[in-house]
Amino acid sequence: LVLESGNNGTRQINSLQALRKEKSRDAARSRRGKENFEFYELAKLLPLPAAITSQLDKASIIRLTISYLKMR
Repeated sequence: LVLESGNNGTRQINSLQALRKEKSRDAARSRRGKENFEFYELAKLLPLPAAITSQLDKASIIRLTISYLKMR
């Protein structure tokens, strides 16, 4: 983008930058939501009680899944 002289051009650029940041944040939030859903689904497939799998963090889900797959 080319800076225009005057406050109006600067405001337009700042507004555009804010929109890009918001779009990026929304995309990241959506990605995290999808990722969390998949981790939840993966945890449900583990041969553990639901009371335990619902309390696991992502690293634990991956670690337990790897261990489970190695045993099979």
